Amino acid sequence: MRKSGIAGLSVVIAAGTISAPFVAGAATGTTANLYAKTTVGKQLAELKGSDTVKYDYFGVAAAISGTTAVVGASGHAGGGRAYVFTKTSKGWKQAGELKGSDTIAGDDFGAAVAISGTSIVIGAQGHGLYAGRAYVFTKTSKGWKQAGELKGSDTVAGAQFGGSVTIAGTTAVIGAANAATASGRAYVFAKTAKGWKQAAELKGSDTTTNDGFGNAVSISGTTVIIGAHYHAQISGRAYVFAKTAKGWKQAAELKGSDTVADDYFGASVGISGTTAVIGADNHATRTGRAYVFTKTAKGWKQAAELKGSDSVVGDYFGNAVGISGTTIITTSSNHADSAGRAYVFTKTGKGWKQAVELKGTGAGAPDGFGTSVGISGTTAIVGANVQAVYAGRAYVFQV
Repeated sequence: MRKSGIAGLSVVIAAGTISAPFVAGAATGTTANLYAKTTVGKQLAELKGSDTVKYDYFGVAAAISGTTAVVGASGHAGGGRAYVFTKTSKGWKQAGELKGSDTIAGDDFGAAVAISGTSIVIGAQGHGLYAGRAYVFTKTSKGWKQAGELKGSDTVAGAQFGGSVTIAGTTAVIGAANAATASGRAYVFAKTAKGWKQAAELKGSDTTTNDGFGNAVSISGTTVIIGAHYHAQISGRAYVFAKTAKGWKQAAELKGSDTVADDYFGASVGISGTTAVIGADNHATRTGRAYVFTKTAKGWKQAAELKGSDSVVGDYFGNAVGISGTTIITTSSNHADSAGRAYVFTKTGKGWKQAVELKGTGAGAPDGFGTSVGISGTTAIVGANVQAVYAGRAYVFQV
């Protein structure tokens, strides 16, 4: 499955996303180690929504920022929901159940989620004949409240705005991979005194029809990375944008050193500071890979190519990725007859090395563990949206 998870911290996001402020994927920012005495790779919690039932797809998207996580359940009640969890002295507890103010059946609310501090953004790509929407929620003294409903300035039916989301502080980016004859777009929104306002509309310098630009998004500070996994005969690309005095400008176009047709490079993306990770889950006959890029004085350069220690054909390694500082997590939701796995990599003096392989204690075939992922500091969340007859679960780990 190809989701952006937003790993997100205020970070990635991430689903999408990902990132010191994340990812939706995605990436997240560094936070204090809440579990200093806990073994790396230890499962800390198994989460489900208070009212989740069969076919809710809880875990289709997941993101985390510090001691708060958000998990999407795009099938719940027909229109979808998102659930907020916080870490307490007694473990992880549900703190809120969210839906959009105008959510109806078929909206797919919760298929993409991201979080940064006290702000959550949730995509609903099915809303309005798949024109799509994204909803911003803010934590208040009375709980999580909707603070904005977003759409692109030129969004029309079928654009799937909200298919991917990411947020960092007062900036959110929303993907619409089916916009403009599926060439795709991404929209930047900024929080102002008058609410959330569109600040930019992005596309790749060479994107064309059916590229799917915006299928995955992640943000860290003033840098955004956007996937276009159908570009160039589905070999795929990822585009880096930076905020300048003159607005958001493309800074790089990335591909893997051995990327070929049908690789789906850009299926997932995450960014944290000057490091990005990009999934290509169809590479090597669907074994999959993830590529690490670093910003240097001469631009963005590939620093590593990752795969799981036991990855095999059909695993889709890289279907979801997240990054926080010097830690990367990438998943293979199809591993072991779709039981799924997640792999944690850390940066060492000799490069990026696999540190641990994760699976949920309650997850087995065909639960799809790894459908989504998020990381913040030393805490990760992994979705398994097929578990329990598609009711779904999410697992929190110390990494």
